[in-house]
Amino acid sequence: MEQVKWGILGAGKIARQFASDIHHAPGACLHSVGARDAGRAKAFAGEFGVPVAHGSYEGLVSDPEVDAIYVATPHSFHLEHSLQAIRAGKAVLCEKPLTATPGESEALVSAARDADVYLMEALWTAFLPAIRKARDWIDEGRIGEVLQIQADFGFRAPFDPDSRLWNPDLAGGAMLDIGIYPIAFNRLMTGRGPGQVSSVVRKAPTGVDAEVSAILRTETVTSVLSCSFLCDLVNTGRVLGSEGMIELPDFWRSGEAHLFRHGKQAEVFHDQRQGGGFEFEIEAASRDILAGRKESETVPHALSLALQDDMQRVMNAAA
Repeated sequence: MEQVKWGILGAGKIARQFASDIHHAPGACLHSVGARDAGRAKAFAGEFGVPVAHGSYEGLVSDPEVDAIYVATPHSFHLEHSLQAIRAGKAVLCEKPLTATPGESEALVSAARDADVYLMEALWTAFLPAIRKARDWIDEGRIGEVLQIQADFGFRAPFDPDSRLWNPDLAGGAMLDIGIYPIAFNRLMTGRGPGQVSSVVRKAPTGVDAEVSAILRTETVTSVLSCSFLCDLVNTGRVLGSEGMIELPDFWRSGEAHLFRHGKQAEVFHDQRQGGGFEFEIEAASRDILAGRKESETVPHALSLALQDDMQRVMNAAA
């Protein structure tokens, strides 16, 4: 097998980015798309030049030509749809968050291990060259001892009790939808989870979290993280150290990283992406699958489970 033949489960907005970016990922090609509506699947296939359109998820996962499935449905369905693919013997790249609860993530990881198939959470931020450059600067001691992490992600989302963002039956809420980004940024930059957690949660009329602000502490690092559906936040990630700072604008999709030392800009990194940024995780997952690996070194099962635990701790710590 020289290329991984991918199938996309779902035909929504995030599936469109995957379909656009896969052309820039060596070792990967798009073979099929599956949707609950056959007309939607055919329209998606026509727009992106996908050879095969399936009018059901069952048809997609049972397609013998498909090697791997990208699960692009809302996270309330991640467990169900990933299990479908795993039971069909397909490798799985599941959009973040891996599932809606820690227990579901544990069940999914266990199922993948039992079936001996590849499973990775599609935490695309972890594969961005700017994020990796920031990590290199930290490891090289360019900002000295890391003392603080700051990350926020927020936008104004019109309230609609039936929408995916606000409906508790669809695992709505800011934390699961966008809060995982600052939570993951903290883990990616520090390589560890918090010792102490405190948080404040503002609830929507439907009962889901509309805004979350949290402080996570270890012996040496204080992390200030927030997410919101109520207001536009700066959407910047910062790592502050004893000798400098790293700043990543729009850190969750960042194409650049800025290094400051002693108050002055010392270096700027710009990636050379050809697509929207998904190509890096697609290439990495395809490389793993071609090599016969069952999990990613960059986003291993243990990291996905840890992120679930971090999010749960933040929500449980709310005053």
